[in-house]
Amino acid sequence: MTKEDFMQVESSQRQHHEVLEHQVRIGVEVLKEEYTLFSMLKPKVSIDGNKYCVLYGDNLQDGICGFGDTIYKAIIDFNNSFTKLLKVRIDA
Repeated sequence: MTKEDFMQVESSQRQHHEVLEHQVRIGVEVLKEEYTLFSMLKPKVSIDGNKYCVLYGDNLQDGICGFGDTIYKAIIDFNNSFTKLLKVRIDA
């Protein structure tokens, strides 16, 4: 291999590394965004059957809840439920 070939491989690897770092930073920002509502409202987390439940309010009928196989998935479902409820109230 020539020096130019090595330089091209090194440049390609550097670019790949920068892309991976960027993806990690984006992933961290997405996680922060997902946990923001959860940390502000501090809903209750419990296990309901074989699912985790995130509940904001006194009960499932009157509160906002989310379910998932993991706490993270339950938080995502909770955020989606909260957003849907907020949209319904804004549109009404």
